[in-house]
Formats: sequence, C-alpha cells, structure tokens
Amino acid sequence: MGQKSWNVYGQEQRAKVRRDEEEFAARDEEDPDAGSLPKGASGPAPRPAGHVGELPTAHHVTLAGHEGPVLACRFSRGGSYVLTCGKDRTFKLWNPFKGSLIKTYEGHAHEVRDVACAIDNSRLATCGGDKQVFLWDVSTGQKIRRFRGHEAAVNAVRFAANDQCVVSAGYDRSVRFFDCRSNSADPIQSVVEWSDSVTCVCVHGGGHRISGGSVDGTVRTLDVRAGRSHRDDLGHPVTSLSVSGDDQCLLAGMLDSRMCLLDASDGSVMAEYRGHVSDVTKVDSALTLGDGHAVSGSEDGRVVFWELVDATVDIELDAHPGKVVCGLDYHPKRHAMVTSATDGTAKVWLPEGVAGTDFD
Repeated sequence: MGQKSWNVYGQEQRAKVRRDEEEFAARDEEDPDAGSLPKGASGPAPRPAGHVGELPTAHHVTLAGHEGPVLACRFSRGGSYVLTCGKDRTFKLWNPFKGSLIKTYEGHAHEVRDVACAIDNSRLATCGGDKQVFLWDVSTGQKIRRFRGHEAAVNAVRFAANDQCVVSAGYDRSVRFFDCRSNSADPIQSVVEWSDSVTCVCVHGGGHRISGGSVDGTVRTLDVRAGRSHRDDLGHPVTSLSVSGDDQCLLAGMLDSRMCLLDASDGSVMAEYRGHVSDVTKVDSALTLGDGHAVSGSEDGRVVFWELVDATVDIELDAHPGKVVCGLDYHPKRHAMVTSATDGTAKVWLPEGVAGTDFD
C-alpha cells in the first residue's frame, strides 16, 4: 500500500470514527441510557472506535492464581471468558468480569506459552516449552489430542479454517498445521521457511491466510488456498502479530521497541509506533475495537495506546508497576482489555465509569 493508499485508508478511518461518534451522540439524545450496560451483559457496551474516553483505562479486577509469570492471556472468541497460561505449567479459564476462576488445567511438563479457544468454546489448544501441542475438552479438562512434530519449544498456537485446524509456531523455525478432525497426531503440513525461531502467528483472510513472525526479522504470510507465500523483512526480531478488524492490516511488534502497521495484502509498512519498551522480552500488542488505536504491553510495566493513523501516544497506563507486561488481548466486541505480567497476575481493564461495577 503506497503513501496515497495509506492516506486514503487514514481518511476512511477518521471518517469512520466521526460517524461512530455522531451516531453515538444521536443515540444518547434519543435515549440517555442507550450506552449503559444491558442487564446480564458481560462487559461494557461498545463505543466509538477512536473515542479516547471509552478506551479501557480503568482497572476492573485482578485475576490471581498462577504461581509465577503469566506468559499469555486471551479472550475467548466471543469475549465471555479469559484464558491465561504461565510458567507454573498450568492454564486457567476465568470469568473476566466477575474475576472468578472457573477451571485450572494441568498436563504440560514445562511452561505453557500460549492458549487458544475454539469459536464454540468447547475446545482449547495449548503449546509450551515441552515441545507439545495439545487439544483439550473444555468441560472435562481432558486432552483430546496430543499433536507431535515440533523439535523444540512451541511459542504460539491458533485455530484456523473454521476451527478444523490448529496452527502452531515453534523455536524449531517452523509453522505446523494439524487436522482436528483426524485421528493422526502428525502435522498435515510443516512450513520451515524461517531462519530462526517463529515467535508468533496470526490467522486472517477468512481463516485461510497464516502469518508468522520470527526472530530472523521477517513476517511470512502463507495463503493456504492459493498455495503461495510472501516474505516481509522488518529488520528486527518480530515477537507479536495481530490483525485489524477489517482484515486489511497486520500489527507487528519488534525487539527494537517499535511496532509497524503492515498492509496485509503486500506487506508494505503503513505506520510505525514508538514509546514502549521491548528490547529483550516478547510483549503482546493488539488493535482496539474498531481499529481506532494500537496498544501494546511494555517491559517497564506500562500499557501504551497510540492513535492508529497519526501514530501518536494517547494514553499510558502503569498497569503492572515494575514488571514486564508480556500478555495483552482486546475484547472482540466491547471496549475491554486483559493484560498479564511477570508479577503472576492478569488484570481486566474497562472504561472509566464502568470498571468496578457489578455486571449482574
């Protein structure tokens, strides 16, 4: 995407924010309670994408229970639950708005590095330092499948292809695909195109495009349907990847305390974001609901929000003082966020005025 196209995209984003704010203001005039949380809802009601005051900057609850650093935190696909995983070799299922622990899962021999949830909430996928990728039954807590093939620690895992496939990325420089419908434990495809550890993976393009970021400084995107791949060289180790809500952009975090917004179609850099610390440790990043802001954890305990188009810092939170904020995820439907850190906790964040309220 060239400069002209980026300018057009920026204009579209600003116009979208203005429309959202106008519609929200009109709705408030018609019904002052229209933006309040419906009874029984599991989070704050959606607000305009670029409205700074509606970003989740207020601490709601702390999810405490891990014995050691919490390496990753993920909302379920519908946003009703949060999953956390950590150095203590466990992963946990939470009600994030009540702050209550639902279930603890055990079975990995080493740290659990990532966790993903199927869209129907019935299955989970995990990976870890023990070279294992597991498929779990949520209700029973039992392993459905033990996938094999990685030769070293596995860093990231996602569901793909309408949850029929699990995709994993590993220290062995590979991304591997496993068929959830088959009884086979072996990968149906292994891609070894990187020259160093693949730290992160994301699924986009309707579930048929897979992008993997690596310590070798590249993002490689695999188009499963077309059987093609392309490489984007960012020059520094890539440690996080997330996709925009409109599926047009990828947000890549790197170990030079920088993030880049990439055009998902051709990999061109559209914007750069600086202001957080990510020099030696992997920290997660994301795009907010409506793609109005980019947000990232930081090695100094902060969470930083940037305006997407102008790339200026809007908000800084001292989320986990003095600790590395390694995990971060944004709610898929509402302005809510979860963070996790080396202090052994995860925290749920909501907009001011909503945090701390009883959702029942």
